[in-house]
Amino acid sequence: MTTTPAITVLMPVYNGGPFLREAINSVLRQTFSDYELLIIDDASMDGSSEIIASLDDPRVRVITHSRNLGLVASLNDGLDQARGQFIARMDADDVMLPHRLEKQFRYLEEHPTVALVAAFVDVINPDGDVTGVWETDRAAVSEEEIRKMMPRTTCIAHPTVMIRRSALGSLRYDARMSEGEDWDLWLRMQSRGLRIAKIPEALLLYRQHPNSFTGAAKARRPLERRLLVMRRRFLLGEWGSLRFRRLHHKVLKAQARSLARHAIKNVLPPLMRSAYRILTYSPVRMITEWRSLQRTLSEWKGKHVFLFPYLSMGGAEQVHTGIVGSVKDRGPLVVICGFSIDRAFEQRFTESATVLEIPRLLNHPWTSGMVQRAIARKIDSLEDVTLLGSLTNTFFDLLPRIKREVRTYFIQHAFLYQPGANLQQKGWLKHFVHVNGYLFPSGMAMMEFDKFLFHQNIPASRAAKLLPVPCAAPVFGEVNEHSKTGVLFVGRDSPEKRLSLFLSITAELEAKFPGRLRFTVVGPEQRTGYPHVVFKGVVRDMGAMSGLYSDNDVLLLTSTREGHCLVVTEAMAHGLVVLSTPVGDVPGRVDGSHAVIATSIDADVVTDEFVAAVLALDEDRARMLAMKHSALAKAKSEFGGELFRDHYRALLTGPSSRA
Repeated sequence: MTTTPAITVLMPVYNGGPFLREAINSVLRQTFSDYELLIIDDASMDGSSEIIASLDDPRVRVITHSRNLGLVASLNDGLDQARGQFIARMDADDVMLPHRLEKQFRYLEEHPTVALVAAFVDVINPDGDVTGVWETDRAAVSEEEIRKMMPRTTCIAHPTVMIRRSALGSLRYDARMSEGEDWDLWLRMQSRGLRIAKIPEALLLYRQHPNSFTGAAKARRPLERRLLVMRRRFLLGEWGSLRFRRLHHKVLKAQARSLARHAIKNVLPPLMRSAYRILTYSPVRMITEWRSLQRTLSEWKGKHVFLFPYLSMGGAEQVHTGIVGSVKDRGPLVVICGFSIDRAFEQRFTESATVLEIPRLLNHPWTSGMVQRAIARKIDSLEDVTLLGSLTNTFFDLLPRIKREVRTYFIQHAFLYQPGANLQQKGWLKHFVHVNGYLFPSGMAMMEFDKFLFHQNIPASRAAKLLPVPCAAPVFGEVNEHSKTGVLFVGRDSPEKRLSLFLSITAELEAKFPGRLRFTVVGPEQRTGYPHVVFKGVVRDMGAMSGLYSDNDVLLLTSTREGHCLVVTEAMAHGLVVLSTPVGDVPGRVDGSHAVIATSIDADVVTDEFVAAVLALDEDRARMLAMKHSALAKAKSEFGGELFRDHYRALLTGPSSRA
């Protein structure tokens, strides 16, 4: 290597130990050879310095800071110390693909008026698996597209850039930029008329992980707020230097749009929620909840804290009552965090636990933090306590406040991975390391959640925290024969349950064969226009619900989405044939010996197939009876209550600790 190499690869390092050696090796294995690797060790304390010191390659040059100066200072130090004609950025946790330097060098040689050339990235997780791409990166490829995109947001992956040193001149990263220092520099380069281009090929594997600088920045502040801060600093810096360009007008327009979006998305909703709660929560009820909180926390000395949203009727709530019952003798505390639309399971909870219902205190903007701290102090004051939550933010709000020794579990009843969605779960991921286990009654939900974690760049070790758990039928019945075939719907009147589809199926059956079949709906209240259907409303008594199952022959599940679906378990435990859409765990838990699965969730397909299936069962009573016996036998072998209780008791009382 000459003393004036063609390229300086600039790599700032601060505590990059886990991925540093792989990053360095990817540079040293480039097909292009005329370069130096300039490493700026910013006072690392994790063993990175030892890795750097072990390097024996004449292309490597190291500058070591005696104290940590930060990323921007390290970058500027590197720019000042670089010897190359071109400067290529590289981070200590990424992987440079072998032809990167060669292709970018050739591009800049062939395009002498281009000041900076970037490239695409493929996103990898800590294990090195490619999990996706950066969509904004791929959305702006040509120079014109980059110019249009840049005032709104950066579309250049920082560790992919190669900069012409002569074009950079005195430009440096802005020390005021704690984040977005690269975007600010690209904008200032554009402001001075410098050309920025991109090679439409992935030349770098861009590693995302919870400890990365980018990941930490995203966790601290929402995107719109970060954009607003960075654009404001850029504009003030430019105008303070008496620079006024057309670009600044475009940045100002983008700033106005981001401000409006930030207000609509991040400012107004919480303000309106807070105002509503301040104005509508009864002070008397708030005081009552506060007294109940104080009394309960002063007296309770059990071993388990459960955070659940409701006391009302629901499959998840029924599972929750069974979990609490498995440790009834250990004095559990159930904290109800939301407003229950009914109190169907109140008695079942109070039979097994102390119940503390404080939704107003936990949701009021003036009391929520204080109440969370009070609960956390109580948990920390006791030995060998387990915290388990489900369907509530309060669980994740408490995690940073309690001791690491407390065992923590979260039940994920249903989950569907949706790229670009799953926003609540993405917000909870910052606490992933602090959760002992995520519990999945649904195998399908666990697979989908694992897919979600993979694409959020959570390492393969995540699998150890994803735990399948059994479900149980609370009551078993017997196989009964009836003179008229009974067809049953059990569920909420919600869009995904599609009661209207069930009713249209019954209407078609009734129109074809008046009075031949019986139809019953449990959950929703009476609907007019369906005199052939008996509406039972919400049934709170377990014995009464068992009687309704026993009085029917076929369960019709018309849902568009399910998890494990406890209703199917309960129906099988009473010897009912299951007719279901292909949703959640249902297709994997049933078979043709006792169930019929529709080929689609399309309403027309479901209607045609379920009408035909019900009629076929009614016409062949012997086959229907055999299917009913098969359903009950399978339920007894797989959904017994003893297995459920033993599993949860072992989980909640066994030794464990948080990472």
